[in-house]
Amino acid sequence: MITHSSERVNLLNIYLDNLSKKELLGRLGDGGMVVTPNVDHLMKLQRDPEFHQIYRQSDYVVCDSQVLFYASRLLGQPIQEKISGSDLFPAFYRYYKDDLDVTIFLLGGTPGSAHTAKRRINQKVGREMVVDVYCPPFGFENDAAENEKIVTLINRSQATVLAVGVGAPKQEKWIYKHKSQLPGVKTFLPIGATINFEAGFVPRSPRWISEVGLEWMYRLMSEPQRLWKRYLIEDLPFGWLMIQQLLNLYQYNLPIGQLLQEADLLTFEQVESILALQAQNRHRRFGELVVERGWLEPTTLDFFAEQFPQLNKKRTKQPLGEYLKAAALLNERQIHDILLEQNQYGKRFGEIAVHKGWVPQGTVSLLLGNMARAY
Repeated sequence: MITHSSERVNLLNIYLDNLSKKELLGRLGDGGMVVTPNVDHLMKLQRDPEFHQIYRQSDYVVCDSQVLFYASRLLGQPIQEKISGSDLFPAFYRYYKDDLDVTIFLLGGTPGSAHTAKRRINQKVGREMVVDVYCPPFGFENDAAENEKIVTLINRSQATVLAVGVGAPKQEKWIYKHKSQLPGVKTFLPIGATINFEAGFVPRSPRWISEVGLEWMYRLMSEPQRLWKRYLIEDLPFGWLMIQQLLNLYQYNLPIGQLLQEADLLTFEQVESILALQAQNRHRRFGELVVERGWLEPTTLDFFAEQFPQLNKKRTKQPLGEYLKAAALLNERQIHDILLEQNQYGKRFGEIAVHKGWVPQGTVSLLLGNMARAY
């Protein structure tokens, strides 16, 4: 796993790596998955647990929006530089043009655009850097045979970089679902409309429009039928959410799967398997599937789904042991033994519970952190 930059910027519960483009390009020599949030992504992340999980597991999260760039300054957490996917991709292939180990597969674009983008990029860098392309049909992400074909094409190309331009969150979800089947690929770049930009099929906004934060308006005017709902309805609450964060009123309750993963009660693989099942059976609840597999007790699920989000709103707090008992993670006898040892040696309650192997460290840290935010 890539080590994130020490200084990260929190925007609506998404942590952005505060890197310059030059720093990021240098790091990508070691590979990794890059996601580039804009306003539309942040709004989707508020209501899509699977997309949010992908963001949290990505190696690099960098700012793709001048609006977010300004918002970070308003919040007192200034981002160094806007790094949009459409700027990062051409910067990437120019940066590594002389590194013969870096080869690219383009997945996405409109019919004809990927081949045109391949030809134009290879002309710019002076070698066959883009080794193959594929424009998948509509709905390909739900077609097992089509996905198997795409994986085979990418592996056969021996590309070390996969750039996917099929729109968010589809492109991020496809990468995340299939990257384990692509052992030769080191770097994963979800790049949206960039393939069409590179082909010259869709014009980019003038630089000055992008720099003042109005690229969204330019794109809306260019493709009103496709983009009006995104920009004029779905993204409209962004300003209000930023005001809430500025006033310390914004609250985002982690989806139950991510919460249990942070508490070290479920593994990443377990959460992923439940999300995959939910994608096939959307009427099944996450907790129901976890209990069905015997991974956690119903009482534990109920505590983290209902009581835990309320802890930071309560004026009075109970001892840590009472919360752990309410979550069915400790019983009365265990609490008694911990209190005896605490009185004898002066250690912290949570420290003893973790040392005895009764409660995961993640659970103790999560509960203590949420209790502290109440004061």
